[in-house]
Amino acid sequence: MIIMNNSKNAFTLIESLVSVAITAIGFVGVYTLVGTSNTVISNTIDKEKLAFQNIEIIETIGADQANIMQYHGKDLSNCTQLTTTTGMDDQLNRLKNWCNKLEGEVGDKRSQDKRVINVERKTVGSSDVFIVSLELNAKNNKKSVFMKRVFYAP
Repeated sequence: MIIMNNSKNAFTLIESLVSVAITAIGFVGVYTLVGTSNTVISNTIDKEKLAFQNIEIIETIGADQANIMQYHGKDLSNCTQLTTTTGMDDQLNRLKNWCNKLEGEVGDKRSQDKRVINVERKTVGSSDVFIVSLELNAKNNKKSVFMKRVFYAP
């Protein structure tokens, strides 16, 4: 009579299921981390687009200080309703260009978004000082960039 001694250790079904469950939990964690990082990256990209647009607008206004008041109170959320004083076609073209870029970069304005340029004139001593503030929002005010710059316009 031959007696077989099977001393091989093997995984049981329960051990296999436990190892699959532990691996699945690890993959869920990694998947959640990837999803969260994609959202953070997307938000950062949108804010950077707004910041670049903000800098471009402020720098262009600074280069056109002689007509700085043409930019006061302009809302860049509706490109078709932008207007300037008669004869200020360059300024109107700039405003429409900025408005179109904003729509292309971060999408159409939503209900809570602001895309406004304000210019405030103050007299300091015998000189006029212009304070340009620009607030750009996107994604229902979830992405927001604000910039203020002081100019000593002629």
